[in-house]
Formats: sequence, C-alpha cells, structure tokens
Amino acid sequence: MSWAERIPIYEKIEQKRERPLIVYVTSKRDGASSLMATDAIPKIIKQLDGLPPNSKALDLLISSYGGDPMVAWRIITLIKERVKEIGVIIPHSAYSAATLVALGANVIVLHPNGHLGPVDIQVTTPFGERGPKRFSTEDISAFLEFVREDLRITDQEHIRMLFEVTCKEVGSLGIGFTSRSSKLAADLAERLLELHMEGDENRPKRRTIVENMTRKFQSHAYPVSRTEAIEIGLPIAAHDTDLERMIWESWTDLEGELKESIPFDPILELMNSSEAQTLLSPVPQLDIPMCATASASYQNTVTEIKANSQTTVKPVDFEFTYTVVESSRSAQAQVAKGKILACRNP
Repeated sequence: MSWAERIPIYEKIEQKRERPLIVYVTSKRDGASSLMATDAIPKIIKQLDGLPPNSKALDLLISSYGGDPMVAWRIITLIKERVKEIGVIIPHSAYSAATLVALGANVIVLHPNGHLGPVDIQVTTPFGERGPKRFSTEDISAFLEFVREDLRITDQEHIRMLFEVTCKEVGSLGIGFTSRSSKLAADLAERLLELHMEGDENRPKRRTIVENMTRKFQSHAYPVSRTEAIEIGLPIAAHDTDLERMIWESWTDLEGELKESIPFDPILELMNSSEAQTLLSPVPQLDIPMCATASASYQNTVTEIKANSQTTVKPVDFEFTYTVVESSRSAQAQVAKGKILACRNP
C-alpha cells in the first residue's frame, strides 16, 4: 500500500486513542538502513504545526534502530510544547535513541511483537591503531572487571599497564568521549522520565529505570520485551486486541514499502534488471595460435573484433526510502536515488 491507503488505518487508530497520530520510521533495511538524525526535525515540526486545533494529547508511532540521542530529546520537547500528554506506539523495534523517545512518554503502547533496547550510547571513534572502534563505557568497565575478578589480577601496577594498553587501542580521547556519552544517556533518560514522573517521591523509581536501561543488559542490541518493560517499571498500556491489530497492520504496510525484508545490494539490483541478460550473455571464444600474433591476418582479426564486439550496458536506476514521517494529514519521506554502472570483465 501507499501513504494514501494507510490513511484510513491511521484514522482508525486516532479514533480508538482519541488523539492525533504522527509516524516516524527510519529504515532498518540491510544495505540501506538509516538512523535518527536532525534532518527529521523539520518534518516533525511540520507535522506538529498541522495538528488539529486544541489538541491536548498526541501519539507518536516510532520504529528505529536509534541514532542521535539529542534528536530524541528534541522530539519530545517539541511535542511537549504543544500537548500535555504523549503516547508512544512501538509496533516493532525501538532501540537506543528510539527507546529514549519512549521514556519521555506518559504511556507506551508496546505491541506484543515490539521491543525496546538499552540506552547505553555506543560510540564509533576513529582513534586506535587498527582503525575505527565501536564501544561504550560499559565495555571498558567490563574489561577491568574481567581483569580483577576473573583473572584475579589485583596488583595495581599490572592493572595500570592493562589500562594503558586499552587507551592505546581505543585512544584516551575516545574513552573520555564515550564516558561523557554514557553520562549523557543516563541524564537524558532521567530528564525524559521526569517529564511525567515528577517530584522527589518518584526519584527512586526514575533512578531504578535508568539503572536498568543503562546497565542491566549485557548487549546494546538486547530486545527488552513487553513483559520486561513492565517489570522495569515503564508505563506500558494494557493489552487492546483491536488497537494492536491496527498498529500491526500499519507497520507491516510500512515495512513492505521500505522493503525491509529485502536486502539492498547493487549486484542484486543489477541482476534483477533488463541489463542482466546483456552482461551474462555467452561470449564466443577465439583461439589464435601464438605464432600468428605478428601476422597481418592476426592484426586484421583483432581489428575486426574491436569493430564488432562493442556492447552497450545501460545504467540501472535504483531507489530506496530511508526515513518516513507521516500522519493522516500529510506525509514526507527521504528517498535515495541513483544509477548503477556496470561492465563485464574477463
């Protein structure tokens, strides 16, 4: 389906929830994935400016592997400037920065097929002798814990030497940057929770949720299920079979439009095009004795081959969508377009 065909589904969700709905999805397609970034902010603002007058509440359906944590903060604060109550709908994956968005919601409508993720920010740094490194502060802490507890190395000089090796491997500036990023993640998580869990009496609950979402899980890709999210203390909405069916219907259509189940590979795009036959057609082999290479007949043969063996392979167009921001009122998408140029080698 297209956006126009999704509008009736969005309208049903809005009628069920009695509030407008905005959808923000970044592609998770292998080879054509995208992350939350500041380029989505103008599109979010346009959607907010188009809200019905006197809107008191808003739902944001989000699916993303994450991205810039400040984008999460910006989205929630933009919404809070316009409405009092925020609902976040998660049909599928909402990792990292997308989880931060959910932490700012008064209620999280988490589909049984949906999941959140830890918010320990991962940093990719160019520092290090072997090129870019992707890690978090938790990885460094886990290494030092392994040294002390598993290897039982307690001598401070040995620990200092191992830490120096770590600094050399990932860079001391990289460690400092990831430390700041880790504190930023925890700070943003608590600030977002405080938007709807106000007061000192809720501080212990906020701290517990932040601790769980930043330190409990041993992998940044850990899928936090609906049941676990409830146990952690997040405001998960009760089951609603009709609503969940509509949410899943809208998501599967978006997933199909983004082609998330089909990896993007230029070779596959080329092989599925009309030019594949030209590239893969049989090539006649010409056997010429080596002793004939200097003869006039050989030179004539080479000239004839050059004149008659040229094959044109036309450029193959490709296109994919990597970000969608839409509602029942308007739609915007970020689309990548290009051409694949190919030739056959021996």
